[in-house]
This record gives sequence, C-alpha cells and structure tokens, in this order.
Amino acid sequence: MNSMDDLLTAKVCSIRECGKNEFWLRDKIYDDPTILGLGNLQAVTKEKVQPQGGRLDLLLKNPEDDSMYEVEIQLGPTDESHIIRTIEYWESEKKRWPRRSHTAVLIAESITNRFFNVVNLLSQAVPIIGIQANIVQVADVQGLHFTKIIDSYEEPDEETQPAYDEKHWIKQYPSALDCARWYRETLEKLYGDIPIRYFETYISLTVAGKARVWIDGRKSKRAYIQIKPSEETFAEVVEDLNSKDFGFSTGQNEYINVNTDFSELQDKASIHEWLAARIAPGSLKSVQ
Repeated sequence: MNSMDDLLTAKVCSIRECGKNEFWLRDKIYDDPTILGLGNLQAVTKEKVQPQGGRLDLLLKNPEDDSMYEVEIQLGPTDESHIIRTIEYWESEKKRWPRRSHTAVLIAESITNRFFNVVNLLSQAVPIIGIQANIVQVADVQGLHFTKIIDSYEEPDEETQPAYDEKHWIKQYPSALDCARWYRETLEKLYGDIPIRYFETYISLTVAGKARVWIDGRKSKRAYIQIKPSEETFAEVVEDLNSKDFGFSTGQNEYINVNTDFSELQDKASIHEWLAARIAPGSLKSVQ
C-alpha cells in the first residue's frame, strides 16, 4: 500500500487547452445527464430553438416527476450574457410547460461572484443551480468532474440567522405575514401547535420539530412560500400537483415552491390544505 507521501497531485486543466469545446461538453452531458449529480436525469433534446431567438443547449428531465432542467453551458467563468440567457430560456420553457417544475442550470468552468450576486438579487424567485465543470488531471490520466457550487433553494440555516418579531413583518411585509398566519392556522388544524419564527426576510413554521414551511417577504405584496413535504410523499405530491391548475416549482427534489399573494392563497386554499396534510407523516396528524 502506498503511503500518504506517495499520493499523486491533481491539477485542474482548461477544457480548451485539453483540445475540447462547448459542443464536446454538451454531448458528454447529453449522453449521460446523471454525471451532473442532480439525480437520475434523462436527456430530452439539445440545441432547442427558442421563440425569442437563440438555442437552449440542453433540456433535461427527471422521469420520476417530469420536472425539467434548462441547461446553459459555457467555457471559462460565468458572464452576464450567459446568466441572462439561462434565465430567459428557463422562463420560455416554463411558459411552454406551465404545470411542470422547472430549474435553470448554468454550467461553467468557474462560477464567479457575479453569479452569486444575481442569485441573491433574485431572492429565490427563479430556481437556479450553478455547476462548475472541470477537467482534472492526475499523472497522465484526465477526468471530467462536476461540482454543484450554488443552489438557490438550499434550506436556510436558521441557527445562524438573527431573530426578528412580528412588528418587523407588520411594517415591512404585511401581505406575506397574512400568508404565514393563514398557513400556520391551516397546519394547526392538522398537527396541533405550530411554532413560528420570524427572521429579517422570511418566516419559518415548524411541524413535528422540524422547519417545514418558509414564507419569504416581497415588497410587491406577494409572498414566496417554500414547503417541504414528508420524504415518502414528495413524488406523489408533485405528480398530483402537475395535474392541477396550480403554479409551482420544485427544488432539490425536496421542496414545493409557490409565488403567491394572500388573495391567490385563499383562491387555492383547498390545494394548499391538501398539501399541508402531506408535510408530515400521517401518524402525527391530530385531525384527519
């Protein structure tokens, strides 16, 4: 067995310097989308012509829930034109298939601060993932490696967030606060007492000891609601929601995301009540 001193050093190589280009990278992903590390994805098409002009590099889907992934590829570091293009293509496909979940994916050799800034600016309004693609060389052997750098729907780490109170939300995001109150009352009919925590830009609701619903405030009097169904019901939830007149997206194959306001929330109350009943295992429900 080799000692630690015998370990070889790996180095990251430029894809172009290795004699490859964007079309090579696109075709490698098209032939096996699972190499991205986003699940058991399948290729739908490549170089798909868009109504507004341009071509979507790759359209992928998850066969388990028919969720779609709009993939833009570039060599080098992320730049403004590719970031904008990624979001435009995501929006175009979402309009074409409004009942399916859609996620924008930008693949580049380097994910820059500009990309992080754009994701923060969108404040989770667009589900977007940034993946770094590199050729790694060890001795004379080269390998293609993908690393997910950012996912706009990662669950908030509440323990590191400063706490606020209801007065802050009454002043800053009253409409979103109404949505949070409604969701809390709905959950309490099913699960009993629901702890609520207020943060600067979002509210969390806890079911069975775990945060399961997050309500993000919006200055536009809308709210962005992120719901985490129980693991055993997620696939069923997505399948059923795809058959309803209900706009939503998914994140990380764990979250249901809804952009709404209080009036729309009430209009779709029956669907949200059905969804709330699938947030925790049935054995935890106080009322069926």
